[in-house]
Amino acid sequence: MPTTIWPSIAAARSNAARSARAPLAWDPDSLLLSRFAFGPDVPSRAQLAKAGPDAWWREQVAFGSGAGAGYGAYPAIAAQGPLLRQSPVAVRAWLKANGNEYGWDAMDQLTKVTLGLQTWSHGQLYETVVDFFANHLNVANHNGDVWSTRHTMDRDVIRIHALGSYTDMLLASARNPAMLQYLNLADSNKTAVNENYGRELLELHTVGLDARYTEADVQNSARILTGRTLDGDFNYVYRPNRHWTGPVTILGFNHANETADGGEAAGDAYLRYLARHPSTAKRLATKLCQRYVSDNPTPTLIAAVATAYLQNGTRVTPMLAVILRSTEFWSSRGAKVRRPAENLIATLRVLGIQLGDVGKSLNSLHWMTSAVGNVPLDWSAPNGYPDVAAAWRSSGSLLNLWAYHRGLTQNWYDGFAKFTATSLYGTAKPRTSGEAIDMLTRRLTGMTFSTGHRQALQAFLGEPAGTPIGQSQLRWYLEHLIPVILDGPHHALR
Repeated sequence: MPTTIWPSIAAARSNAARSARAPLAWDPDSLLLSRFAFGPDVPSRAQLAKAGPDAWWREQVAFGSGAGAGYGAYPAIAAQGPLLRQSPVAVRAWLKANGNEYGWDAMDQLTKVTLGLQTWSHGQLYETVVDFFANHLNVANHNGDVWSTRHTMDRDVIRIHALGSYTDMLLASARNPAMLQYLNLADSNKTAVNENYGRELLELHTVGLDARYTEADVQNSARILTGRTLDGDFNYVYRPNRHWTGPVTILGFNHANETADGGEAAGDAYLRYLARHPSTAKRLATKLCQRYVSDNPTPTLIAAVATAYLQNGTRVTPMLAVILRSTEFWSSRGAKVRRPAENLIATLRVLGIQLGDVGKSLNSLHWMTSAVGNVPLDWSAPNGYPDVAAAWRSSGSLLNLWAYHRGLTQNWYDGFAKFTATSLYGTAKPRTSGEAIDMLTRRLTGMTFSTGHRQALQAFLGEPAGTPIGQSQLRWYLEHLIPVILDGPHHALR
């Protein structure tokens, strides 16, 4: 698919091919809110309709760079994660005082707060970018080694730098206690160099396998970063006596690395070099385009996004802006599949279900995402959750999602505010069964279904489209029809 980069988002949208993958129809507002948010809801649709995509983008970037860049803008959700504001040693002390020094309470709180923000945060663009980089620089949550530190990766690395400079994010990650534990950098020293972090830094965090680095590059990558470790309170420290000294060459980076005292600065110079490497630009651009555009984005779009990264000091927002100003993005409706957790969160958002008992609702979301194999932050391998359709072909997850569509519509689960099915009509009153189906499909999917799909829904009700609403099976079956609509590909695709 050829792509053109336009000077504004609105211009790109206007000049894109008005196409979509069946069964979806071209719908730019639904596309934007299904990619750069965790799904449409009534307020976000109203904002887009009133202000347009460029104003939406500016407001979202401003919010994510300010009040929304953390937990404080959502007191009710933040209250579910009191340990997330604490240092590792304070977390451990709290756990010990509460009877289990090695408990996973902080990691549980991180999951719940993350789910709460993904579902109900106004800063939806920011939350999607946080999710992207949490997977790109993955440190598995609910991992025994990081029980008291994992929250610092979210708080001090990803959320601070998500809409900023990737160089700064990479530097911060190489000092983060959870990352140092997860990839064994804290254990590495000049006499026993551990290659785990040095290898993943190249393969996953920066240049990728396409850069064709060698085993010698991996060894030197690990050597130049020795000395970075943790103190007894799980805080980052640099210890010169643990640093390997000697010249290193890695993918064109050369450093004398002569002194142990200068080892931390040498490592930082290496990290900055990798962050600015053209292969890193291409790798990040490819992954961002796969996240926001399609599983197979064009080389032209990838190159444009990579160029924006290199020309803007490795900042993230110019890359996103290029994607949104591309005709390829605006012609990609239906080219992505929602991952299971995204499907669940999009269901809550499109139904307009709100928090009731906050703790119970977030607990419910936690075990729901566990049942579908997609708890945020919990991918055990260091490469993060995959974001291509082939990775999520699971009949078990699909059946669980269908059950959750019913349960959320029919108020089965603890914590959520009561959902009323007729609220989906808004202020309008359908006169017939067919009108009701059209109103419901537009509200839930942004489109009127094809004749064949409408007939299938009428067959489910066992009545013709002209049936007066007062005589329709919808008097009893509305709460059963809604999940049938959500079960289909119109909701599964984004």
